[in-house]
Amino acid sequence: MVNPEDIEGIRFERLSIRMVEFLSTHERTGTMRKTLEVYRSIAEHAPDAILVTDNNGRVIYQNPAARKAFGFEDSEVFKQQVHDKIHHHAPDGRPLSLEQCEVYRAAVFGEASHDFLWTVFRKDGSTFPVSCHATPLHFDKERIGALFIATDITARKQVEDALFKSNEQLHLATEAADLGLFDHDLQNNKLHWSARTKEHFGLPPDAEVSSLELPLANVHADDREAVKQVLRAASAPGSDGRYEFECRTIDPRSGRQRWIVSRGRWLFDEGGHPVRRIGTTLDITERKRAERQLLEESQHDSLTGLPNRTLLFEYCSHLVAMAKRTAAGGGAVLFIDLDRFKPINDMHGHEVGDKVLQEIARRLKNCTRQEDIVSRHGGDEFVVVLPLANTLHGAPIVAQHILDVIGRPVHVGDLELSVTPSIGISYFPKDACDLETLIHYADLAMYASKEAGKDRFTIYRPDLADHAAEATDLELRLRAAIASGRMALVYQPVMDIRSGQIIGVEALARIRDDNGKLLPAAQFIPVAESAGLIDKIGEWVIAEACNQHRKWCNAGLPPFRVAINISPRQFRQHAFAARLAKIVAQSGIDPHHLQIEIPESAVTDSMDTAASVLGEIRAAGIGIALDDFGAGCSNLIDLGKLPLDKLKIDMSFTHRVYSDPLSRPIMEGVIALGRSLNLQIVGEGVESEGLMDDLRRYGCDQAQGFLISRPLPPAAFESWYRGYLDHPLH
Repeated sequence: MVNPEDIEGIRFERLSIRMVEFLSTHERTGTMRKTLEVYRSIAEHAPDAILVTDNNGRVIYQNPAARKAFGFEDSEVFKQQVHDKIHHHAPDGRPLSLEQCEVYRAAVFGEASHDFLWTVFRKDGSTFPVSCHATPLHFDKERIGALFIATDITARKQVEDALFKSNEQLHLATEAADLGLFDHDLQNNKLHWSARTKEHFGLPPDAEVSSLELPLANVHADDREAVKQVLRAASAPGSDGRYEFECRTIDPRSGRQRWIVSRGRWLFDEGGHPVRRIGTTLDITERKRAERQLLEESQHDSLTGLPNRTLLFEYCSHLVAMAKRTAAGGGAVLFIDLDRFKPINDMHGHEVGDKVLQEIARRLKNCTRQEDIVSRHGGDEFVVVLPLANTLHGAPIVAQHILDVIGRPVHVGDLELSVTPSIGISYFPKDACDLETLIHYADLAMYASKEAGKDRFTIYRPDLADHAAEATDLELRLRAAIASGRMALVYQPVMDIRSGQIIGVEALARIRDDNGKLLPAAQFIPVAESAGLIDKIGEWVIAEACNQHRKWCNAGLPPFRVAINISPRQFRQHAFAARLAKIVAQSGIDPHHLQIEIPESAVTDSMDTAASVLGEIRAAGIGIALDDFGAGCSNLIDLGKLPLDKLKIDMSFTHRVYSDPLSRPIMEGVIALGRSLNLQIVGEGVESEGLMDDLRRYGCDQAQGFLISRPLPPAAFESWYRGYLDHPLH
């Protein structure tokens, strides 16, 4: 096995022989060898890279440290120019200047020693800085080449660069920070203040500061004594001498006020007496202004500028506590929610919605007094707190004024938008003595306003809490039903009045309680909408109804149209038409066998947007019916803008027509309008032969109600339908 040291010896021996052949005559060879052996012993163990060149600048030797540093084998550098292999650069990485090149040439070919810095390349292309010493090599007073000793100064450069950067950063930071410096020598009564410190204390640059009395005179009167106390405490025996204070200073020439912070330290003699005070001053006026602005922003809603929940609670905690302690009278909390704001966001985007909220905030401020507080509680919810609400400016008067003002149209660009408020009112200290509870009670009253028809106010009463608990319980049951698959659909037939044939069914959602009882949609859909569950339920209904239709067809029933109800919130969701078409396509049924039924409230807020969405649905082959017509306040003329197939007259209207002869001309007009628009008219809630005869006489096309059949589960409907085919209702 070959010893590594023997390999190094062979390598050096080979270079030595070449050097001798190149530089020496035969009678000097022995002496040269001895000299080179001495060189070898030194060079082979040297920690720095050593290169030896001949008189032409070609490498004839490199030591192990050079091989390690540059990565070249001996055969790769032998007889190669130094700059061809390591491609010298200046320390900053740029090519050497003409002057630097001259230094390099003098080092390689000259008679004098030179020191210079290089950035050199390794074999792998990486670079590192070196400090190089180059000196000519002589033998018997004859120049035979040059010796290069290169020291890797990477670590040194890093330290130097870091130190330079640190000093540069310190200098820049001192300038950027506007630091002032002071040094007070008490023993020699010398007080040195920089121009910046004088400026901070409102003094001119040429002011002679011989004591603290002059600058302290410019400290704000409210802060002066506190500053003196800090300085006295820091200079007291036993103190570590360190101090810091913030204060306001006033320039007597301009009246400018600024905030400064001073940090310093007292130095003490052996007896514990203060002998020197040194430190800095810094103008923090902008920081104080930013802090005030940040505090202001943290307490106000960024969109409307109204106080937010944080400031509301801070203000009202004192107000409610004072009302409880004194007999001066209480106040009221109004919780306001905008009834028709969600459709604005869905149809016109959040930018329009934000402008509406800003206008509502402006109107609310104008509806209240200066001592009242109007706060944005979040989303489209606002809270108004009225101190002394038992005066003539009472809560109901304010609430009615808000209803009147907020209900006026809001103009955003070319849009004319309408929102209405639902308001709940609670009183303090009558109902509660903490704001959290008062807001909760007012919120409950607000929901009662919504359930009563919206656009009104309700005063809190204790039974509302029980009602809210029932709603919460229903929401939990609804979530559990969805999670456990206890949702179900029942189907109610729709009959052609003239022929008596069943032309379709309406799918109605139900949930099963723990006892297996089916809960009707009218009870849980409002809860689903407020809890954000309506989209999930709605998509399940679409898919389930489509799948059931396919099963019936596979069972041999003739195909008919299945109608599904779409809530206003579901209809206004982004890309609703596309999601509907996708679900229908995945089910595999013919889209013409599906019909959606949308209530008036889904289209009245924006006829143009609704017409666009319905147009997409119609293009997919799905039928469209306007549901519950007569329960709302649709403009009959605007119906012509919508791509409808059917008009379903709400059961409350059909029942009223049957019991009130004066309403019959209205029914005849509605049916005539529907016919003029080529719409099929469906009467809902048909429970008697008399009503069926009236609808037939008025020219109504289809009927739906208990007279024909109650809503039935899928299997029961299939059985009922097969029997009906044999014995139709005429």
